[in-house]
Amino acid sequence: MNYKYKLGFVGCGNMAKAIINGLLGSHFLSADEMLVSTPNINTPYNGIAFSNDNKYVLDNCEYVVIAVKPQIYRAIEEQFADCSAKCLISIMAGVNTATIKKASGCEEVVRIMPNTPCSIKEGVSAITTDGASEQSFEFVERVFGTISSTVRVDESYFDAVTSISGSGPAYVYYFIKAVTDAGVEGGLSYEQSKQLALKTFIGAGKMVENSTDSLDTLIDKVCSKGGTTIQAIDTFRQTNVAENIKLGIEKCRKRSEELSKG
Repeated sequence: MNYKYKLGFVGCGNMAKAIINGLLGSHFLSADEMLVSTPNINTPYNGIAFSNDNKYVLDNCEYVVIAVKPQIYRAIEEQFADCSAKCLISIMAGVNTATIKKASGCEEVVRIMPNTPCSIKEGVSAITTDGASEQSFEFVERVFGTISSTVRVDESYFDAVTSISGSGPAYVYYFIKAVTDAGVEGGLSYEQSKQLALKTFIGAGKMVENSTDSLDTLIDKVCSKGGTTIQAIDTFRQTNVAENIKLGIEKCRKRSEELSKG
C-alpha cells in the first residue's frame, strides 16, 4: 500500500511534541513526512500537516503513534477499527498490545514506555511488540532513539518498567530535594546546595554509566574506614533506606498492575 505519510500522531501532547522535535532535530524524518491529528490545534505544529480527523491519520500513515491518555483512547477506540496503518505505536500506560490489536485489526503493534526526560532528549524508553516485523521494530527504535535510549523488554515486565523508569524521575527529584535540604540545614544557601546536589547526581550517574565496577564497588571506593562518607552509608543501612526504596517501588509496580487490569 502506498501511504501519503510515513508517520502519524493521534494526539499532540508533550510527549508527541518531544518525539516530533527529536525527529526534526535529527533529520530522521522531515515535516512533510508526518501528520498530526488533534482537536486542540488549528495551525500546523513545526510545519507538520494536521487534521481533526483521527481516521484520516490512521488510513494515510504507514506508522501511527497513539499519543493520547488511556481514558481518551477508550473513548475513541472504535475509530481504530479496520485502520489501514501498517503499524500502531502506543505510548499509553495501562493498555496492552493485545487490546490495541483486537480493537484495530492491525497486525503490527509496538508499545513504548518513555519517561519525561525524553522531553530534553535524555530519556529511556522500554519497547515491546506484538507481531511487528523486525523492520518495523527497528524503525520505531530509531524514532525513539532520537529522544532516548531504548531497551527491548517483554511486555509482561512493563509494570516493572513503569515502577523503575516511568515513575523513576520523581524518585530522583525526591532524593535531590532531600540532599539539597540537608545542605541548607548545614548552612549552605539553597542555590549552592541545589547546584552541589544536582551536579553530584549527574556526575555519579555518568560514573556508573562509564565504569566497569559494580555499584557496591563504586560505593566502597568513596567510603574510607572511619571517614565521613561511611557514617552516612552506615546510617542509611541501619535505617533500611534501601529496603524502603524497594518497598515504594513495589507499591508503584502493584498499582500499575491494578491499572493495567482496568
